Amino acid sequence: MDKLNNNFEYVEDFDDEVWDEEKWEKFMQEADKRVDEYLKRIDDELKKAKESPLNHNYCVEEQGIEKPDEAFELEPFESVAESWRTLEKPWDDREDERDFEEIPAYRIAYDFGFAIHNFIEKFYPERIDIPEINQLAENCFVIGAKIAGGHGIGYERDVLEGNIANCKRGLNAAEECLEALENLRMKIKPTPELLKLYGFSLKTRYAVREWIEELRSRIWWR
Repeated sequence: MDKLNNNFEYVEDFDDEVWDEEKWEKFMQEADKRVDEYLKRIDDELKKAKESPLNHNYCVEEQGIEKPDEAFELEPFESVAESWRTLEKPWDDREDERDFEEIPAYRIAYDFGFAIHNFIEKFYPERIDIPEINQLAENCFVIGAKIAGGHGIGYERDVLEGNIANCKRGLNAAEECLEALENLRMKIKPTPELLKLYGFSLKTRYAVREWIEELRSRIWWR
């Protein structure tokens, strides 16, 4: 397998082994440059949003989620796996050429990140002493960042499980957000905004899980 540098570019052959998810996880701990670039992009988006709020109206209300139990019933969405599945052959080389913004799970995670951001800015602008709010702020944009980073790693045999390992880290961030919202629901009287965010969090976690399962279904060599 070719070695990847911090830009996920091939630089040299260093062994013929195809790494599994665990080995890729260790590699990911030392190579998060794409996430840093993505978060910088998010910072730019937030600056633009402050200058022109109407251009970035990622309100939770737009998601059509009334309460957690109806998170999937009120807004049925196309299966993430089905929208990217290739029926003719087990692999589609064209996916490397697609932009990560075309991945349905990424789009959901992106909107979720801004929904959390707007919620915090509106209701908890001073969040220093609220662990759950800090937990949300630290993880809400990581979900999409990891999906984008996985896409940058690629879909070929020698890197696919690295893509999966990166997306699993995004799933962990989604779990962190869900946990924070659950704890917040127990601490305060649930508001409509909080319940909508909780439902959106369930939807986001589900979408990331679907995307990971779709990627795993393409591992034919194990």
